[in-house]
Amino acid sequence: MKKVVRSPILKGLAFALCLVCVAMAALTAGNTFGWFLDEANERGDQIYMLESRFENSQMLNRGFSAGAMLLDSALVGNHSEKELAQLMEDNFRGDYYAKLGDRVLKNADLTETEVRESAFYLLLKPGDWEGNITFYDDYLLSNWDANYEGYWGSEEMEAAAAARRAALQPGDCILLRMTDAQANELRAVWEEGRDRFNDALMRVIVLFLLALSAFIYLLFVTGRRAEDEEVYMVLIDRMFAECNLALIAGTAVGTAAVIFVVLDEVFMRDGMALQAVLYPLTALLVCAFALVMELILSLTRNLKNHSFVQRSFILRAGKWCWKMAVRAAKWCWELLRKLGRAIGQARDAVASGLFRDYKVRNVALLLLGYTAVLAFCATMFGAMMDYGEGLLAFLLGVAWFIAAAGFVLKRVQGFDRIVEGLKRLRAGELTYKLTDMPVGVLASMAEDINSLGDGMQAALQNEIRAERMKSELITNVSHDLKTPLTSILNYSDLLCQEHLTPEEANDYAKIIHQKGMRLKNLTSDLFDISKVQSGAEQMICERLDACTLVRQALGEQNRAIEQGHLTLRVDIPEQELPIWADGRKMSRVMENLIGNCLKYAMQGTRVFVSVREREGGVEIELKNIANYAMDFDADTITERFTRGDAARSTEGSGLGLAIAKSYVTACGGTLSVDVDGDLFKVRIRFDRYA
Repeated sequence: MKKVVRSPILKGLAFALCLVCVAMAALTAGNTFGWFLDEANERGDQIYMLESRFENSQMLNRGFSAGAMLLDSALVGNHSEKELAQLMEDNFRGDYYAKLGDRVLKNADLTETEVRESAFYLLLKPGDWEGNITFYDDYLLSNWDANYEGYWGSEEMEAAAAARRAALQPGDCILLRMTDAQANELRAVWEEGRDRFNDALMRVIVLFLLALSAFIYLLFVTGRRAEDEEVYMVLIDRMFAECNLALIAGTAVGTAAVIFVVLDEVFMRDGMALQAVLYPLTALLVCAFALVMELILSLTRNLKNHSFVQRSFILRAGKWCWKMAVRAAKWCWELLRKLGRAIGQARDAVASGLFRDYKVRNVALLLLGYTAVLAFCATMFGAMMDYGEGLLAFLLGVAWFIAAAGFVLKRVQGFDRIVEGLKRLRAGELTYKLTDMPVGVLASMAEDINSLGDGMQAALQNEIRAERMKSELITNVSHDLKTPLTSILNYSDLLCQEHLTPEEANDYAKIIHQKGMRLKNLTSDLFDISKVQSGAEQMICERLDACTLVRQALGEQNRAIEQGHLTLRVDIPEQELPIWADGRKMSRVMENLIGNCLKYAMQGTRVFVSVREREGGVEIELKNIANYAMDFDADTITERFTRGDAARSTEGSGLGLAIAKSYVTACGGTLSVDVDGDLFKVRIRFDRYA
């Protein structure tokens, strides 16, 4: 059963049934409307307007109304009897008799008694009217006299109304009647129109119920298959729900507007004009209905799949706003709880520590005493006012207030001076002293601040002296070592050129020369870093191309790289990347960094060197895999005498990165080190020179 109900063929038939029912209903309504339009154009009036009885029909009442209006206008106009007879035949299918003064218009000799015995009649006399029909037009609901008060508001009508009132006589009247035989013709036309309308309405209702039943079936089975209970989505279901609803509304409104405009255009024509546009309008309606129905089914599938909120931008935004509101409420609640705890802790701290310190105790007692005396004076002033002695309490209160104000102002000035003193200390004026402070807490605070300045100044002088002595020591030692070290190197070099005996002496001479060269490099590095860190090194900056700088450094170290069994990966752009730096110092920096790669990179691995432009600057980066465990802090590796190889199993003094960072900083750049496992990364950054 489920396989049959959810079969695609049955779904397609239900969808087609809906469209067929809509098309047949539209054609039925259009054909019926066209027939009414033809009849209205032929008879000059609407046939059936949903009346329950023929006696209340507008077709009957408009006939009497038109006849009365024609007779009314003909009595005062220049219409001939022949013209009037033709007009009355076209608009009124009954007998009439009208008299105004000496003018009489009729097609039958009628009396009031004969008219009242007719099936339908209208009798108009000056000041009164009667009849057994109901009028829908306002101009016949008033009496005959009022009908001549200038209905259209023009001067000609006002003049005609005045002439008519002057010519009225007691026997003047307008009589209209319609016998059963005369009314039966109209009744037959009215009943035909009613039957046609009721038949069309019944067919439209039946078609609507069929389409509704098929559509409800589609709502239940859409997205379902016989093999399981999952909801299967299609491409249109990915659309936002707001777009879906907008398309439904736009399609419905647009189609209705087109149909309304077209029908309004053909309404004043005949049924042939309507038939010419009926089928195109029906096709448009069917297409629009098919689109709207598919969009509604798409919404239904999203509802079944519980993805309607996900497909709705407004609901998602509302859900997000609700989550944010709940989160904000929780945050506010937690904030209030923390604030409550903080207030409680502060209250406990104040309660427990208010009188712990004598300074706080003095201030608190002073404030309480001032408040108590002022409150006492105010109380005395209020109590003695009725006895005429409140002036003394008032004067005491004023005097106390003035004295307290002077006391407070003096302390406020002292506090401002303390704030100013702290600002000067922070700015580096360590010799600034606070003097002439008010006695009490502020004077004690001023003494503490002055002592703090003296201590900071002494510490600064000691630091400067120690740094100067350290730099001078390194410089002097490096300078004093150069002369004997040069002699050692020269004599060891001469010994290496001789053939010494025994044979081991040649090896000893080579070792002495190698260690001497290492000591020479160490002293040279110490001398260089002391000069640059003390500010004595002169930097000659110029415009450099970072790409050329790196290429030149790699070219100078190419042979050493090949001997170290390392694979070089270079990423350098072809265009220039200019920087402002000292060329000699930056060459030394690149030499140190590449030398570190040769010393500490694992053999058989790759060394990556790149130059790139990033965020308005020029960045040089070197990366390699270390041949030892890097368990050091990346922030301290650039300090003097700090080595990554804690065992010191390789050559190096721990000054290479320190010198490189000092030179880069002196040139206006930055050098940073990152360690990620066994990956060692050095990054140099300069602003791009324009």
